[in-house]
Amino acid sequence: MKKLIIAITSVFMLFATSAISMEMRPAVGISGNMGVYAATGTEKNYNETGTLNTTTDEHGAFATEFGSVFVEVGLSDAVSLGVDYVPQALETPKNVSNENGGETAGDDNSNTVEAHFEDLTTIYAKLNIPLGGTYLKVGYSMVDVISIENMNSGSTYGNDTSDGLTVGIGYDHEVSNGFSIRAEITGTDFSDVQADNGVATSGNRNEIVIKDMIGARGTISLVKAF
Repeated sequence: MKKLIIAITSVFMLFATSAISMEMRPAVGISGNMGVYAATGTEKNYNETGTLNTTTDEHGAFATEFGSVFVEVGLSDAVSLGVDYVPQALETPKNVSNENGGETAGDDNSNTVEAHFEDLTTIYAKLNIPLGGTYLKVGYSMVDVISIENMNSGSTYGNDTSDGLTVGIGYDHEVSNGFSIRAEITGTDFSDVQADNGVATSGNRNEIVIKDMIGARGTISLVKAF
């Protein structure tokens, strides 16, 4: 929620500055999204002496449906600025392992780890191009990455944040009375995420690095312009 407040404050400061020289046209919208996200994770395990014991690399991807809301202001016929916010957590599938090498949860040796992506917020510029309702979008996205785990050792991983560049293309079809329907596709290249179990390297430390995080998102929106 803190990210959302900062994002809205930043954008509306730009709106206020621009309002001196132009008449702004505000709009609000609600969206349904289908997202596909992928990343590569590396886990490093250290023994009691601080020696690197094992390194595990895994690549994973998941798809999820979610809603979002946005507010934007048209600064001219060609340019709008806005903020898009996802109020729900995007949850990855659980990764299950156990000390016997299997992948079955529920026994005394099992470890389960998943991540929740919360408060996904994008500050963006919408650039209309002369192709009958077509527009380009470029923005800055940020998200909290919350680690949810149930470890046999009782340890927990910390949380982190990630951000990145978002770009996309869409089509805006005006209906009537200020309403329009939008369809767009966007992609985001997120920064790496790091977490550990809070133990010093001299005693059973686990480290996780999530890298090459990318996301693609298809969106249908209902928009009301004022």
